[in-house]
Amino acid sequence: MKTWKMHIASWTILIAVAFGGHAFAGTMTEAVAERLVDLDACIAFLEKTGNLVRVKSEVDPEYELAGIAKKFEGDKCILFENVKGSDFPVFMGMLWNRDIVGDLFNVPKERIPFTIASGIGPWKKDPSALPEKILERGPANEVIMEEPDLYKLPAPIHALKDGGRYLDSSVVVVKHPETGVPNISIHRMMITGKDRLTFLIDPGRHLGEYLEIMEKQNKPLEVTINNGIGLAPWIVSAIPRQGEGKYRIAHHILGRPIDFIKARTVDVPAYAGAQFVIEAEILPNVREEEGPFAEVTGYYAGREKRWVMRVKAITHRRNPTFHSLLSGQEVWNAVGFTAEAKIYGTLKEQFPQVEAVYLDPGGCGFYGAVVQIDKDRKGLGKDVIRETFKAFKPLQRVIVVDKDVNLYDPIDVNWAMSTRFNPDDDLLIKENQWGHILNPLVEINPDGKGGTVTEIGIDATAPFPRTEKFERVSFRDVPLKDHDIEYE
Repeated sequence: MKTWKMHIASWTILIAVAFGGHAFAGTMTEAVAERLVDLDACIAFLEKTGNLVRVKSEVDPEYELAGIAKKFEGDKCILFENVKGSDFPVFMGMLWNRDIVGDLFNVPKERIPFTIASGIGPWKKDPSALPEKILERGPANEVIMEEPDLYKLPAPIHALKDGGRYLDSSVVVVKHPETGVPNISIHRMMITGKDRLTFLIDPGRHLGEYLEIMEKQNKPLEVTINNGIGLAPWIVSAIPRQGEGKYRIAHHILGRPIDFIKARTVDVPAYAGAQFVIEAEILPNVREEEGPFAEVTGYYAGREKRWVMRVKAITHRRNPTFHSLLSGQEVWNAVGFTAEAKIYGTLKEQFPQVEAVYLDPGGCGFYGAVVQIDKDRKGLGKDVIRETFKAFKPLQRVIVVDKDVNLYDPIDVNWAMSTRFNPDDDLLIKENQWGHILNPLVEINPDGKGGTVTEIGIDATAPFPRTEKFERVSFRDVPLKDHDIEYE
């Protein structure tokens, strides 16, 4: 997940206006807040609402567990109760179904991005508001592992060519070496020993900047790795480049702070409600092999020498559940929820005609966007395309559609492209643009900070003014509840 600039003050206002002036932050009930910050409460809610599948038979964490999870991707969440070689169950699928995520937030799925964004404005206005406590004890350190052993965790080997067992949904907490302010982010981490991890840092991440400071001093950088922290802080950790202390955005989403606990062996806090906490230090100027790994693009990231952590301690809840994810729809949605609201706010400042933005799954959450507009002049579609590319750097394809097209329906979008898009006039091509590091199309530069790619924009809107031949067929909206209809 890459860097973008935030026009946050006007964005927050626009979001409020777009949804009738309702404020989301601080208005949710305690029951909703609890299931967004506590994985146990989340799982209980999913079961109560019929959105949880329990796998009771023994499952091998090497390939079999992920193979079963893949069958349910995009549907109900899944809990593996009996994982071979481990005392702990594994939970997957928290983010792969937008309807279920909407249920967890208690909002329609279309409003999820704006619910998340609602926490950013208040945090930007006062980063010190809703301060958390740092407790001595909490659920996350109820049990202290006598000797840290990563192999006791049920971390799966996901895809057939993955290089090993991975932590791919755990949140890293780190403090700025000079200011001491905590920051949070998610990184893929491969287990290479009982107390050793190799991991990837994408270019432009705060963790890389902090590590560079420490490596110049040849000193380790301390971290805590938090597994199973709950949906609200987890998704906030996926928002890129918000600045130091962005973890408090989740506090504003919930309307209350989320407490930390003191770590035992490092000077970095951990989430008090985490299922597992791994205390570690990143070794300075040490690189070891990491990968391959099945990435969000649907391709394998290659094996290269990358950064190394040494684990110093592991603590966990009394009856913890390990959280993992498949690098597919869950990551696409995590990026989409945050990027859609950002792009929408940025565009709405310039174009009041913009109705909605959707980062479709076929674009892997990073590379493709559909923008819906209420077209009122010639050239609007192309203008919106140009600004959409500026608003979110990883995008490679932008499609603009009219208000009468359902941007969430790929068939409807394809219909608009087939009947309203004329390549002679409506195609925008931008060559030699910055390319995202995980896309195999992108030839990575020697500095490892990305490469180049060609961007395409497709104006799939009808001509303005719209002539009679572009009038879409419509039907009367008949409420089914008014009729006696029998279903099989």
